[in-house]
Amino acid sequence: MVDLAMHMMDIVQNSIRANATKIEIDFLENSKDSTLTFSVKDNGSGMAPETVEKLENPFFTTRTTRRVGLGVPFLKMSSEQTGGSLKIQSELGTGTAIEAVYKTDNPDCLPLGDLAGYLVLLLVANPEIHFSFRYRIDENEFSLDTKELAEQGITELSNNEMASAVKEYINENLKELYTNRKTESYLC
Repeated sequence: MVDLAMHMMDIVQNSIRANATKIEIDFLENSKDSTLTFSVKDNGSGMAPETVEKLENPFFTTRTTRRVGLGVPFLKMSSEQTGGSLKIQSELGTGTAIEAVYKTDNPDCLPLGDLAGYLVLLLVANPEIHFSFRYRIDENEFSLDTKELAEQGITELSNNEMASAVKEYINENLKELYTNRKTESYLC
C-alpha cells in the first residue's frame, strides 16, 4: 500500500466481507503529539480471539480465493515504521475495530492519497451500508454520514454527476481542513 487511502479501502473491504451494515472511518490528527490515528470500526460478524492473533501473519487469511492476507500486516508495518502502533479489537457477532497510529513527524509516514476518491467508490459500490467518515485535526473536523446524505435527498451516488459532486464536496472540505495542519507533518 502506497498511501493511507489504499489502507482505508483494504480495511473497509474486510468489514464489507464480514457483512457489516455500519462502518465508521476516522482519521484523527493530533498536532501536539504529532500523531494520526486511522481507525475503522464495524458491526460485522467479528472474530474469535485466536483469529485476531493470526491477523498480523501475512500467510493467514480467511478468504478462500488466495492463501495470503497482506492488508493488516502492511498496515501494522507502515504504522510501526513511523514509531506508531496497531491495535485490533474484535468480538464474534459484535464487530471489529482496527486502529493504526502514525507519527506524522516521521519521514516514513505515508501520504494520505485520494481519500475522497476511495470513499466515493466505497459509497457507490455499497449503497446498503451506513458509512460514517470523519477527519479531525485537533479541534477542527469534517464529517460525512450516508444517513445524513439520504436525509438531504442524496441517494443516487451511482449517478456519475452525483458521485462527482460528492467527491468534490469531500475534497473541498478536506482541503479547507488541511489548512489547520502544522507544517512539520509529513502527511500530504
